Amino acid sequence: MVSEPIGVRPTKRCLGDLGVETPDLGVRLEEIDQPVIASAQAVPEQRDAGGAERVVALTDRVWFKVKTSDHRAAVTELHGTNLPDWVRPSRGAWWIGAAGRRQADSAQRDFYATLQRECTTGKTVSSDHLLPAEWDWKRLAAEQAVAWRREMKRMVIRLVAMSLKNGQLAVAEFRNHRIKALVRAENGHEAYLAIIAEGVPDPQMFALLLDCVPGVAPEDWQPEPSPLAEMNPGSGEIIWSTLVPSEVANAILDVDADS
Repeated sequence: MVSEPIGVRPTKRCLGDLGVETPDLGVRLEEIDQPVIASAQAVPEQRDAGGAERVVALTDRVWFKVKTSDHRAAVTELHGTNLPDWVRPSRGAWWIGAAGRRQADSAQRDFYATLQRECTTGKTVSSDHLLPAEWDWKRLAAEQAVAWRREMKRMVIRLVAMSLKNGQLAVAEFRNHRIKALVRAENGHEAYLAIIAEGVPDPQMFALLLDCVPGVAPEDWQPEPSPLAEMNPGSGEIIWSTLVPSEVANAILDVDADS
């Protein structure tokens, strides 16, 4: 099994430090095309290989340096209570807390010296304010919701297209749920389409599932058993069916071919 690459996300504070605008939710923050953010993605591997350089002045937690020709930044990994239960370690454990321009001509204006002064009060060093805050966690959750919806839509279109081509039941596992699609072509103009799900007790989630089929209005779906398809749900199954015009079927095949 191929492990998921680790993403090192910039905080809102870091985006401001870099003067980077927040992209739409379809773009993960760690994928922003910016030299500091791109260089930071290598820090987890550098740490594991023993090659990451620590910001030694920040003694309250481990921060690593990120250096490009023009910028500097500080990266940390969250553990324990700092990491919410719903966060996957590969997509929310590593963060760029702050960034700044390189100031090679002045020790006083050096980014890491400035960061040390910012985090030091008397003899106390605290970098807690550099950690992800409420906005950062809400942004991560919203990105995951958008990615989840995109992945589910791609999967549903794939299943419907497979059944359209061979008339057989198409099945896929999606986030611990079993999703099926069955198309019965009765004539040359319309076909019966049934979406079958196991282990999806949430009506809102099922509504999202049906909404993944392009060209079918919500009111055109009906639950089975019905006079339309006369399908009987098995144990733990929920089935909704609809009629699919040939032009909608062709559009689904085109979308699947392009994906």
